[in-house]
Amino acid sequence: MINTKQLRAGNWVMKILTTKTDVNAFYEYKVIGEDEYYFTFANVYFPIALAPDILGKSGFQHSFGDWYKNTEAEGIDGGIPFLRFKHKTGQWYLFDHPLPFQPQYLHQLQNLYYGLTQKELVVALGPFANTEAANRTYSSVVTQRKLFIATPAAVIA
Repeated sequence: MINTKQLRAGNWVMKILTTKTDVNAFYEYKVIGEDEYYFTFANVYFPIALAPDILGKSGFQHSFGDWYKNTEAEGIDGGIPFLRFKHKTGQWYLFDHPLPFQPQYLHQLQNLYYGLTQKELVVALGPFANTEAANRTYSSVVTQRKLFIATPAAVIA
């Protein structure tokens, strides 16, 4: 389950639709609505673990094992380095400084980005793939609470 104190309108979460495994759709990605009282639904919401596909769909770029998002700057192609996950250290950085709080889930990254920029992090997840491999991977990521950022194959395999 998810800590509802960390949620706000606009956060992406994983929602359980059913516990029946013979049904195709038993998870879905969901955006918390402004009119939604999400504290009452906490028992069916789960955090979305950060993984390469999630970061890619959140506007982060990948280079040499690192994931980063730059801020736009006038006259500078590609922008100014801003928020980065360094594969070598396994930590998130703001500019060149390690963050005291290391986000592990998408809603935490969304809240961090919003707190720093006062802009929403644009996330385009699409439907959750309810495959056996995806469900096994998601369960493994949430259970182990590790950040699988190395390569997409590490998450899918």
